[in-house]
Parts: sequence; structure tokens; C-alpha cells
Amino acid sequence: MEARRPSGLERLTEKAQKLVEQGRVYRTEPDQYGVIGDHGTYTVVRTPDDRLHCNCQGFLQRGRCSHIAAVLLFESQKRVRKEKKEGEWWKTSWGYEGS
Repeated sequence: MEARRPSGLERLTEKAQKLVEQGRVYRTEPDQYGVIGDHGTYTVVRTPDDRLHCNCQGFLQRGRCSHIAAVLLFESQKRVRKEKKEGEWWKTSWGYEGS
């Protein structure tokens, strides 16, 4: 039986996850990110209408890219960490030292 090739969306998602895991996504301004890709550093910008745009060839040609997917993943992971931290405010307020 022949192995199934990953779809374009699966490859894009895997690449985005790798970029985030390797620390290659960083915020440069409130609505702007830098993403260190395999062929250069790209800029991802959030527009006033809440859309993301990238200056890479993939986005310019297809309207999607792993750099934007990486920024979305980066933002969601950062939001989850913040919510988790805020949800544990009572531990420091009440001197809780448990596990």
C-alpha cells in the first residue's frame, strides 16, 4: 500500500508549527510580526479590517502562506499562556505554594 502524501494544507500547518517551535516568529509592533522563513525574513501585518498579509511570494501568488499560519499559531499559544497565568492569580494572592 502506497503512503498518502500530505495535502498542501497539512504541509503548510506542519511548517507553521515548526516555525513557532523553533522560535522563528516574533512581534515587532502591535500589529506586525517577523517570521524567519527558510528563504529570508518575512513581515506579517494585521490590517485595520483584521486580515493578515505577508510579503512572501507564496502569499502574493496564492493568498496564503506558512508565515501567516505561524503567526496565528503564535498568537493562539500566547493567548492560552496568558489566560492560564491570569487564571492562577489566586495562587500568588493567597500565598498558595502547592503543585
